[in-house]
Amino acid sequence: MKLVEPTDGIPINGIDVPRELYWVVSSPAPLAGMRYPQGDFPWPSLHAAGFSYVVSLHPGSYNPAPLELLFAEQLEDLFSGDPPADVNSERAKVERAVSAVLEAWRSGHGVVVHCVGGRGRTGTVLGCVLRELGFSAAEVIDFLDRVHKTRGKSGWPEAKWQSEFVDHWKTHA
Repeated sequence: MKLVEPTDGIPINGIDVPRELYWVVSSPAPLAGMRYPQGDFPWPSLHAAGFSYVVSLHPGSYNPAPLELLFAEQLEDLFSGDPPADVNSERAKVERAVSAVLEAWRSGHGVVVHCVGGRGRTGTVLGCVLRELGFSAAEVIDFLDRVHKTRGKSGWPEAKWQSEFVDHWKTHA
């Protein structure tokens, strides 16, 4: 399995790749991160690209049809750089999100993960998924940093806690 380089993301009609959505892997099923969907987000285009499920780390009131909402739980936004107020609660939420992504993805379903900006919380969950898939912490952290710099952000992580969490993730692959 190979990570999709930030500039090599497969184009999706109506979506600015990689600014709005960035590919993580394309096979055996697609896996991606994205920012919070705005207004008339083209969910049918995402479905046509092979995505079946949405994992929301910042739940909202949108309808992702024809995709289905697989998981929706509010993770704490760590844009300030501080660790979570309740580390144990945040850890449990990340673990549940990672489990949901892996179960669907390993069953051949494309999954897209989002928070608000698609960087901190999304990167943490996707980073842990990649660790489960056998990638080293260094590979994952470097990949996420490159992705977000390509997206015009200051890189990844938003908070040191996020990269430490990915770094110390126990793989079961």
